[in-house]
Amino acid sequence: MLQFYAIAVILATIIVTNIVQIQKQEPDMNAIRANISCKCGKVKIAIDSPSALRFVCYCKDCRGYYNTLNSLAQKNNIPQAAKLDAFGGVDVTQIYPREIKILEGHDQLETCLIRDKSPYHRTYCKSCYTPLYSIGQGTGAALLNSALLPEKSQTNEVQYRIIGRQALQGDGSSKKPSMSWSVPIGWFFTMPKRVGNKCGVDPEPSQSIEGKQVKILEGFTEG
Repeated sequence: MLQFYAIAVILATIIVTNIVQIQKQEPDMNAIRANISCKCGKVKIAIDSPSALRFVCYCKDCRGYYNTLNSLAQKNNIPQAAKLDAFGGVDVTQIYPREIKILEGHDQLETCLIRDKSPYHRTYCKSCYTPLYSIGQGTGAALLNSALLPEKSQTNEVQYRIIGRQALQGDGSSKKPSMSWSVPIGWFFTMPKRVGNKCGVDPEPSQSIEGKQVKILEGFTEG
């Protein structure tokens, strides 16, 4: 019995020590200031964020959204603009809605849901089907398509790779990066502080949804 308690104390000490270390390790969240545009150039956006967090999501919903936009582009004989990594991951940079300013192309924005009561309003260019950003309803988070950022502005490394259990196997040409089955422990210390920042919610950047019901994306299927 004493041996059991000794082992339990050692394990508890290791866990607490790891949690403390994680809390001390703040992820790299550099400022991003850049002008970006969709693939066809009709939508132009200014990004001004003092603190941006980059991560890759491998969930079926994010991948399905990008795949659906690519399918719509293909049907309309337009080059595909929604980029996935080799394992079906969507690279996003988390900022806040008020840090996104539409400079041109309000009439080209289309905001949708992937299903009824989805927590994200997802906005893309309806001319070229480039995914632009998603706004989490009630979270204060905006997820910007990282691929739109110029390389010189994307100074943040990928901090998290989440929902790895839904990642694709890949074709063997790339080494599979380390990813979390769900989300890492550090996620629970970092994200609540960021998505709880309600001051960053308003105003929502897109005027395309003012006074309108957000529609379900036509033809959406999980990735």
